[in-house]
Amino acid sequence: MTSCTHVVHCPLFAVFTVNSALTVWKSNYCTAEYARCARCQLSAAGKPVPQNLLPNGRTLNLAFPPAGRA
Repeated sequence: MTSCTHVVHCPLFAVFTVNSALTVWKSNYCTAEYARCARCQLSAAGKPVPQNLLPNGRTLNLAFPPAGRA
């Protein structure tokens, strides 16, 4: 099975590899149908890939609360 050519530089691939709970992401996007991966599509088009972009095109909310709030 062919893997995505972007796995070497993809920060999420490293996370998927070391966390067994995330193996399904790796199986579904990195080593199977990687052409579906939103990160791969942007990278292949020469566009910047947001750090919080998931392979399915959704984004993680990485916003931090304003100072003084918990």
